[in-house]
Formats: sequence, structure tokens, C-alpha cells
Amino acid sequence: MTIFAFRSRAASNHHRGNTPGAWRFRAAAVIAGLVMSSFAAAATKLYDAEYDIISAALNHGIGAEASLVIIDGRTTGAVINIEDPGMNREDIARELGTSAAAIADWLRTNRRQYTLQAQLSLRTQFELLAQTRREAIFNQSDPATNWEQFHTQFPDTDGIVRVSRPGIDDIGRAALLYLEFECGYECGSGRLIGLQRDAADAWQVTSGTLVWITSPEPSP
Repeated sequence: MTIFAFRSRAASNHHRGNTPGAWRFRAAAVIAGLVMSSFAAAATKLYDAEYDIISAALNHGIGAEASLVIIDGRTTGAVINIEDPGMNREDIARELGTSAAAIADWLRTNRRQYTLQAQLSLRTQFELLAQTRREAIFNQSDPATNWEQFHTQFPDTDGIVRVSRPGIDDIGRAALLYLEFECGYECGSGRLIGLQRDAADAWQVTSGTLVWITSPEPSP
């Protein structure tokens, strides 16, 4: 089975339960959970550099045993609010391990959803899940039934990865990406990932902030 286990310095701070995970910020972010953005998908294509950043983040989190990664065919859009009225943008950037300029670009580029193209460079097989196919799978009122249908069609993967468009600073050295992993009914997580471009011009994950995580309530 595919295991998507994002590995970062902050990823070990797991938070169990059916409530969103805690920010390191003084004020909680507004979380939209697993609800799709209300903006319609756009035909505008992402830049090559954005696919490089998304690929670097996904390769960082893909487990060694992964054979197939299912990626939602549309970006998340602005499903979380990363602004905090009690902090300036420079302070937030330090908390996220990125730059204020990358945050500004992330906010600008994620005002709506965009369609992903098959331009990712992953170290395992991947499939972009089109919206029409997703709707055909998740077509029942019972979430558990929907996930049974998903696993019937994709028995070699554990869930669906969703990514935002990356925010990139004005000198192209720092980036910010939001990534979700949906692994079933009452199973999922969302993280903000900071990346830096190294001396060889390759993007490297440098930080990861757990935004929320959900799991089934323990049995009494």
C-alpha cells in the first residue's frame, strides 16, 4: 500500500482527534477542512517552477514503499487563512520557515483553483484525479461508502493528496506550499510546507507546520 508520510522537522508533532491540529501561532487559523473551494477550476496553467516545487514537496513525503500516488487534479485554492491579526507577516514567515514575499505570493495565487497538468517529476507513479471522476467515486451520502468505492478503484494507494499553488518570493529562492492528505472518513491532515532553493538550484523542504489532523475517536 502507498503510504504518504510527510517527513519534516515539524511533522512529528502529531495531533490526534476529530478537531483541527494546533497552529504554533498565537491565534488559530480559519480552517475550511476537506471542503473544496467555492471557486471554479480555471484553465490557467501553472509555471514550470511551480511544478518543481510541488514535486520536491511530494517526493519528500512519499514513503519508500509507495507504488502509486493519487493527486487531486485541481489545486486547493485558499482553503485556509494563514494571516494572523496579532502578528505581522515577517513574524508569520519566521514561524513557517519561509519569507514574507512567499506568503504574499501564496495569498495572491490561491484566490481560486487551478487545473494541474501531468508535469510533475515524482519518484513513483502518480495519477491526477479529475473532478468528474472524483464526483463519480464520492457520489453517496455515506462518507464511509464513498471511501470504500475509492479503495476499490485504487487498491494500491491509501488516499488523495491535494496541493495549493506554491507561493514564491520575488527572488525565487523561498516558497510556501499547502498540502493535504485525505486518507478516509475521519482521516486526514493538512500542512504548510516551506522550501528553499539550494546552491544547485534544486528545491528542498526546510520546514513543515501541521495545520490540522483528524482521526477516529478512540473506543470508550
